[in-house]
Amino acid sequence: MEPGLEQLNRQALIAAQRQTGAFAWTTVLLVAVVVSGAIATLVAFAHGMLPLWAAILLMGAFTYASYTPVHEAAHGNIHGRNSHLAWFGDLCGHLCAPLIFLPHTTHRIEHIDHHRYTNDAQRDPDYHIRAMAEGLLPALLAPWRLLGIHISYIFRRHWHTQASRREKLTYFGEVGLALGWRALFLTQVPLLPGLAVVLGGYALGAYFTVYWFAYRPHYPYDRKGRYVDTCSMIVPFWAKPFEWIWLGQNLHSIHHAFPRVPFYRYHRVYREIEPVLRAHGNRRVDVFTHRLLST
Repeated sequence: MEPGLEQLNRQALIAAQRQTGAFAWTTVLLVAVVVSGAIATLVAFAHGMLPLWAAILLMGAFTYASYTPVHEAAHGNIHGRNSHLAWFGDLCGHLCAPLIFLPHTTHRIEHIDHHRYTNDAQRDPDYHIRAMAEGLLPALLAPWRLLGIHISYIFRRHWHTQASRREKLTYFGEVGLALGWRALFLTQVPLLPGLAVVLGGYALGAYFTVYWFAYRPHYPYDRKGRYVDTCSMIVPFWAKPFEWIWLGQNLHSIHHAFPRVPFYRYHRVYREIEPVLRAHGNRRVDVFTHRLLST
């Protein structure tokens, strides 16, 4: 790295470190909203207080939102530097994982490998998502393929060589809970509407998550390195009031550069280190059109 870029890199590291390490109360609040909201939606629908279309939309929204705590837990960002509260960060991941159906025990293994090998065609476990650019069918299949990879990832090397008995039991408990709450719900409502809520809500949330969390940030999957493997998706001025919908992931570039920065600090860090990102060649694109913006 050139001396000038190295100096900028140090400045960015310092800026990022100022935003890491604190206990993530914002994420805990999100966990509470997601879990209570999903339960309330299912109960309201089962008691006839919520129409089918609203239940599907709400479950889609909560499914999408549930991934952020799972994602934060994978990086230890909920407990931060409070190592004695690591159990609580894991608990948050376990609580939200049944909604998005990505067991925390296996997701964190897969996700760390994704960071280690981002955009590596042979080793990045998320690389297959680039197929969403190849047509409608690959795009429709991508989230389901991702689901299969995540659920089974713990069995690749880790299960027989590193997984403890407790970790194995937790994994099966997570899968059982993810299947169990859906089965229980279906016993309380007519089957077809119930399936529409369970499957339709999941599909909405999963597609939105995979598209904005995994596909768009790394497209076109042609670069490797801290500042260049993930683009910065800039929201145009007219859409700024709706930027919160992305939960910070339009600036997924900050996450890949500094994984310990919590999601609600991405914008603050981006504003401070944007010149550093530009100097290192980070792509800035329009969030809607993916048009390359001036650098």
